[in-house]
Amino acid sequence: MGIPATVVHVQAVHRFDPPLVTGMLPRPAPYVEVLRQGQTHDPDPEDQGYTIDPAGSEPIRIELFFRPYAFLEPGDEVADRNERAWQFDAAWDWHPFDGERSGTPAWPLALLSRHGEPTPTEAAAVAQTTAVGSHAGELERWSGLTLARPAAHQQ
Repeated sequence: MGIPATVVHVQAVHRFDPPLVTGMLPRPAPYVEVLRQGQTHDPDPEDQGYTIDPAGSEPIRIELFFRPYAFLEPGDEVADRNERAWQFDAAWDWHPFDGERSGTPAWPLALLSRHGEPTPTEAAAVAQTTAVGSHAGELERWSGLTLARPAAHQQ
C-alpha cells in the first residue's frame, strides 16, 4: 500500500514547541501543510489540503522541484530597481516600507538586510540572481508547476 507520486505545493510550515498533543506518539513538532497540484488556496474553507509530519513514522520521500525566491530568506529586506524598499516574508508575501499596498518588487533587487548587514557574498548572490527575470516570472514558473495561483491578495 502506498501513496502514488504526486506534486503538491506547500502552503505553510508549522512548528510546535512543545510538540503538538495529537493522541499519537511521537508527538509532532513540525507539520507541513500542502495542497495537491491544481488546487488553489481558498481562505474560506476551514480545512483544505493535507498535513504531513516530516518526522513521522510514515515512509514519505519529498523532493523539492522549485521554491520561488529561493535566493531570499524570510525577513530579508531588499531595494528594487525603483529604489522602493521591501520586506520579504514568503514568495507571495511582500511588504513595502512606504506603506503602499500595491505592486511587487521590480527586479533587479539589492539585499539591504539579512539578520543585520548581509555578507558581500549574500548581497552579490541576490543581485546576480535578479539581474534578469521578474516577480511575474517567478509567479509564472510556480503556477506552471503547481497548476494553481496564489491567493488574489498575494499576487
